[in-house]
Amino acid sequence: MERSLGFIHNHCIVVLFLFSSLSSLGLAQYGYWPYSGYPEQPTQEQRPQWPASVPKIQLRLAGQKRKHNEGRVEVFYNGEWGTVCDDDFSIHSAHVVCRELGYVEAVSWLPGSKHGKGEGKIWLDNVHCTGRETTLAECNSNGWGVTDCKHTEDVGVVCSEKRIPGFKFDNALLNQIEVNTLKTLRHIPVPME
Repeated sequence: MERSLGFIHNHCIVVLFLFSSLSSLGLAQYGYWPYSGYPEQPTQEQRPQWPASVPKIQLRLAGQKRKHNEGRVEVFYNGEWGTVCDDDFSIHSAHVVCRELGYVEAVSWLPGSKHGKGEGKIWLDNVHCTGRETTLAECNSNGWGVTDCKHTEDVGVVCSEKRIPGFKFDNALLNQIEVNTLKTLRHIPVPME
């Protein structure tokens, strides 16, 4: 009997050891794991302020056949929506886009208008981000509206499903977008029958 209790006791220790080892591996695989190549994810309290010299923009994901966390990158700037060209775009730029939209990080990015061609202006081309920027507007580029791209080169991103805890959009900018959308809708002629 004593021998069988020792056997059970030793197996319990082995099982506890394996469980504790696997549970930490599980956290490493599925939980947030601070990889040194990416900036720490800001919480609501520590979220960096928008730099004063950087224009206020709003991003959205658009396009066809997509989930809520993926799509063509569209930028609201200077009163109108436009797209971003895939030239020189990288995973670092995709991380900035996804965090600006409230996701923890980017999973990948898609060149060549994989989510369909956008319309209107192509606002940004040759976007270079380090991945530490607060907003896509902070990243280096050719400048607003300076491009040699066509809408066949609109970039898309796939963001992680995980959201930044406590993330909130800038309501002042959202209100401006809604007002501009209403103004546009008021100017659309309605055919009289």
